[in-house]
This record gives sequence, C-alpha cells and structure tokens, in this order.
Amino acid sequence: MRSRTNIEAVLQALAVALSAAALTACAPRSPEEEELLGEETGVVQAGISSATGTVGGKRVWAHFSNPPAFSGRDYTITDELKRLIHSTPAGGTIRGAIHSISIDGVADALLAAQTRGVSVSLVLDGKNAASTDPAVATLKKIANAKFCTNASGGGGCIGTSSAGNMHTKMFTFSQATDPSGVLYPNVSWFGSSNLTYASGPDASNNAITVYDAVTLYDGLNAHFSDMWNRRHYANNDYYDSASGRGYYLSNPADVYASPEAVGQTDTIVTRLNDVTPDANCRLRIGMAFVTTGRPELLNQVLRYRNGGCAVWMVVSGNSTDGIDMAQSVYNSLLDAGVNIRRHDKVHDKFFLVYGKYGSAYQYRVYTGSQNWSQDALNENEEIFVKLAGETGTTHPLYDGYYAHFNDSYNSGVTCTKSNYPCR
Repeated sequence: MRSRTNIEAVLQALAVALSAAALTACAPRSPEEEELLGEETGVVQAGISSATGTVGGKRVWAHFSNPPAFSGRDYTITDELKRLIHSTPAGGTIRGAIHSISIDGVADALLAAQTRGVSVSLVLDGKNAASTDPAVATLKKIANAKFCTNASGGGGCIGTSSAGNMHTKMFTFSQATDPSGVLYPNVSWFGSSNLTYASGPDASNNAITVYDAVTLYDGLNAHFSDMWNRRHYANNDYYDSASGRGYYLSNPADVYASPEAVGQTDTIVTRLNDVTPDANCRLRIGMAFVTTGRPELLNQVLRYRNGGCAVWMVVSGNSTDGIDMAQSVYNSLLDAGVNIRRHDKVHDKFFLVYGKYGSAYQYRVYTGSQNWSQDALNENEEIFVKLAGETGTTHPLYDGYYAHFNDSYNSGVTCTKSNYPCR
C-alpha cells in the first residue's frame, strides 16, 4: 500500500484545522447564500477532511475523502479506520462488515488487533473468498471471519438472491479513542467507503463515527449477529417495521437495514417523509449512481421540488460514458428543476437536508451504504442511517457535508436534457 508522506499528512492536518475553524466561526448561512454557493462552477476545492459536532447528546465525527485535493488518492477515511482499530485495547472487541478489501493496512491493523488480544469478528461479502489479494489472505488469518454466500450463489449474509451482496460498510468497537486521544466505550463507524482503492481513497466518500452511544452500538451489533448467523427471511423481507426487525433507534442516529421485500416500503423514502418541503427547504444528494429501480424515491424528490424545496445532485460518471443515471430519471429530475452535475468517481450515498420537521427547521444528515437502486433496497445487506438533527445556531456536521458536497458539485459538469449523458 502506498502511504501518505509526512508532508502530505501535515498539509492535510492544516487543511482540517482551517476547515473546522471556518465552519465553526461562520454564522449560519441563509438559504439564499447557500444557493449562491451551491451554484459556483469550475472551482477546484481544497477539500474538507473532517467535521465534528454533538447530536443526540453524543460526540460524532465525520470524515471525507476528496481525491482531487490529494493528487487522486485521499486516505483520510481509511487512515481514520486504522486509527480506531489500533486504539482498541487488549481485551476489547471489534466487529466489522466488509464488502470488499484490497488495502493492506486495514487488514494488517485487524490482524495486529487480534494478536494483541482484541476479539475480532468479521463478515465479508462472499465474492472475497476466492480473491488472491494479499489483504484478503491476511483477513483469512482472523479466527472469526466469515465469507457469506447463499444457495443461489449470491454474496449476501441475510439476503438469498443470486444478485445480492453484503454491501454494508460498518465497524463497532467496545472501546476506541477519538481523534483527540480520549478513550470512549461503545463506538460505531459506518459510511460509503469500501476498503479497496477504487471505491475507497480514490473516490469521493464519507464516514461517520459515533462515540459512547450504547444503544446505537448494541443495535449495530444485533444487526452484525444477524449477518453472522445468516438469518434468512421469506422474500428477503428482513426489514419489517411491524415486528421491530431490521431497524435500531438511538438518540444520535437511527439505522434502517436492508433487504426489504419487493413492493413494501422504501427505506429512504419513509425517512425523507419527515420533512414538509417549502421555499426554505434545501436538499443535496451525493450518489454513486441512479437507476430506474427506485420509482418511489424519484417521486419523493419530485415531492420536495413541488413543495418549493431547492434540490441539487452530484452523481458519478466520466467524460467517456457520461453520468451514471438512467435517462428517464435524469429527464424527470431536470424537468422538475433539480440541479444535476456529473463528477468523476463519486462513491457517496447521502442526503443532506435543511427543512421543516414538524414545526421546527433542522439541519440533518442521512448516510450509509444504500445506492439509488432496486438491489440496494430489496436484495443487498445495506444500512441507511438518519442522524439526529442539528437545530442550534451552529451545525458543524451539516456544514461538513455541505462542504464535501460542494467539493464535487462545484467542479462538476452541468447536466441538461440536451447534453445527456452529460459527458
């Protein structure tokens, strides 16, 4: 693995400090100011690396990768994950769900944790079992590591579809330190980044770490146990609100897990229903790709627009093939007035909302592993996480995601109906 040089690390630390200072020192932006900032074009961003705040009474850190700011490879998220692993003391417990891995340093850190007396348990998508990558070979030395497969040939742990994957990116730590060195119990980490170069440090990603939140920690561990034990349900109906299965509620964050049976609810749509869109509302979406397989999600975004909400999207793609978005969805969104830009190597899956929840406005982050696809809803193991809202005069996590969104959006290609596929 190529490691970041000392100079790069110092420069990143300086960038983090300056970004954090700017975010906390500035007064909240008005919606009009946000709209103007969101409409800049052709700007090369310095790249925000982290943000921290308190939601639901718990300390939360967000970390971001923005490869253009680091010569095409930004190790911020994987370095933070390694730091968490290294900080877990002997006698502690680490549980992890890994979709794919090729970064040796993460695998080495997990094996080193086991060696020093940490109990390490991992579930991995089944396709990794046949890999000859050295990182996978290292993980096969972990005593409690399972590669999930099912009778249909899929790589999921819970889902039984042949096309299904274990797509969750999640770790829990019985104890770990925060970036300032304070040791906390019950630490949870999740986000969009895989542990491969292509869909990790070489792409735009985000990750959240929540400290000392026992209810969230226990919920994610319960979900891990379901994956570990390969609990299957008829019609892939794992998430079931009536029975209380597949979701975990806590003060700092609520977690909703896939898969869910076809024709029932949409995990993301139901969460976004909390907002009453109006002229003050702002919705920003960072997404790896968009298919026709989530019609209710398309309708939800159109509902926001019809209610007066301003909406921006940045979606992955390249100058050869164009944007990774189905044309019918693309046209519907543009017709509704959604601002869309294409940017290379976006692997994020987040919704950033400023809107009216009940009678009060909140700033809120929704993130996790779910793409805008039918597979993510009905076949894969995924998590979609609704962080508690920020309601004060400062909202550092929202601001961090806002800056991360603009790192891609502001230098993206503007999409129109006439230039599809927006090359």
